[in-house]
Amino acid sequence: MPSDEVLAAVSRRLDERRLLGTRMVVEPPRYQGITVVARLTAADVDRVREAAPAALYRYLDPLRGGPDGTGWGFGRPVQFGEVFSVLQAVPGVLLVDEIRMFPANPITGARGAPVDRLDIAANALVFSHQHQISVGAP
Repeated sequence: MPSDEVLAAVSRRLDERRLLGTRMVVEPPRYQGITVVARLTAADVDRVREAAPAALYRYLDPLRGGPDGTGWGFGRPVQFGEVFSVLQAVPGVLLVDEIRMFPANPITGARGAPVDRLDIAANALVFSHQHQISVGAP
């Protein structure tokens, strides 16, 4: 979360450039946690057990994640298919047997009901929270 000083500096900088009559609000982003629970089949179980969560944490990163690796877009939902694609692309994964996605609250540890699409508020960013990946041999 940006400090009050950072928010004030951003606000001052933008205020210098805003059009007259334009209302500006600078506030910290909201964050929406996501937990992915998945079951994979892999030829090299140990390697995939390490690489699969890393791939999810990398992809679902608010600053460096997303489809183009430049950060998650504000309000951009997380689709089941893209999570499937990220896991299927992990070297050594033979089969993505099961995926479940859950909205997660990192403060309380609460997890919502499973979803196929995680909608994100317009002023929010997604981030990974305690993915659980089990990997088995064929």
